[in-house]
Amino acid sequence: MTNTTPSAIEGPANARRAEILAAAAMVFAEKGYQRATVKEIAARVGIAPGTIYLYFDGKRDILSAIATETETPMVAALLEAGKLGDRETIIEMVEKGLDITEAQLPFNRTLFSEVWVDDGILEEAVAERVKQIHRLLQDYIAERIAAGVFRPVDAALTAQLVMGMFAGLIIPAVRGIVPLPSPEKRHALAEAMVDLLLDGVRAQ
Repeated sequence: MTNTTPSAIEGPANARRAEILAAAAMVFAEKGYQRATVKEIAARVGIAPGTIYLYFDGKRDILSAIATETETPMVAALLEAGKLGDRETIIEMVEKGLDITEAQLPFNRTLFSEVWVDDGILEEAVAERVKQIHRLLQDYIAERIAAGVFRPVDAALTAQLVMGMFAGLIIPAVRGIVPLPSPEKRHALAEAMVDLLLDGVRAQ
């Protein structure tokens, strides 16, 4: 007998929804959101265009889902922050963020291109993500200050500066200006970023 329990039905439905989002992100990244069509997204998945509307109201709904549901590199890395204990582990956290940037490149390119022209997407998803990242970073820095690992600094301001450093690493690649660094280069970049964060630039 076929299993028709909610969990059995939701599994394939969620998988199909994820396929549509992944295909849409690639189509949006290749053609731009405005020129992409639901028909092209459906063709990429291998389904009829009408099937898309079983999961989404339309193209804007798909873009909004990409913005709100895909994993951001820094959030994913910061969720591990409570486990950090030394320099090497923090370096690994930064590298993980760069790795996720590569894995999510079509999604990220779509968002970067659209937030500049669509205030709704900016407010609905990206602005909230930035606030979430800032909260996670600020809490982590404050905890390390309280533990005596970091010297007393303005945790909120330091969080902003760290976000800017990380953004400086990924934005040119996401925009397609430069390729993402190789795994070896990522490690060197992560080390440099952590050295600046923990030690500054003054000679010891």
